[in-house]
Amino acid sequence: MRDRAGRISGILVFTVGVLLLLAVFYLAYLELVASGALAGTAGARSAGDMALFVAAKGLFLFVLGFVASAIANKGIALYQAAGGQDAG
Repeated sequence: MRDRAGRISGILVFTVGVLLLLAVFYLAYLELVASGALAGTAGARSAGDMALFVAAKGLFLFVLGFVASAIANKGIALYQAAGGQDAG
């Protein structure tokens, strides 16, 4: 028998994880545009400083993306545990 509340909460957690992933990709794009790394307009920064700045922002956004994907994965696991996946 399928657990309706478990299936619904699994889908909701998965949706939250996907929305967080979309937010991370959007934030990554905004950070790269704001830093001038995409346009090549670094301003008064040297190439080394710019690379370090972009790497630090990239690492932070990678961690955010990793957490968001883990949340989406937990939603899928909750959905499957509630009997949402048909045995085929």
